[in-house]
Amino acid sequence: MIYYIYQNDKKIKEVTDVKTATITGLSANTSYTFAVSAWNGKKESSKSNVVTVRTSTIPATAITITITDYMETGQSVKAVVALTPTNTTDTVTYKSSDDATATVSADGTVKALKTGSVTITATATSGRTATATIGIYEPMVTVTNLVASNTTASGTTLTWQ
Repeated sequence: MIYYIYQNDKKIKEVTDVKTATITGLSANTSYTFAVSAWNGKKESSKSNVVTVRTSTIPATAITITITDYMETGQSVKAVVALTPTNTTDTVTYKSSDDATATVSADGTVKALKTGSVTITATATSGRTATATIGIYEPMVTVTNLVASNTTASGTTLTWQ
């Protein structure tokens, strides 16, 4: 007897005289439907009941986070996260150690709000974590129009904008 294996209603494989088949080449963390019919050389039977399977996930075994080590208030910088293996099905969430100093959005963008220090933590679905610490400083200013006045033998007053 020949058996036809259907995946999502498309015939993908046949086996002869055995009642088992291994399906390969599936994507991780994906749902598939399967059914089987029999062929006796003359006609095909009705398809069996449909079974739905979801392939397993591929957990991250390592995570790294890369971001600048200092920012100025008002600045936004996106963290870059790398997961190993590269075909992991994990997703990443982000957390700031101090939302008053800097916030981090779901896509890893850090916004510096006030001076201080903050640690950004990236966490993979599998529980792996990586951290980066960022110093937050006041924005740099350009000093212009330096003027000296009230100059005496022992001193002067400097003013600028």
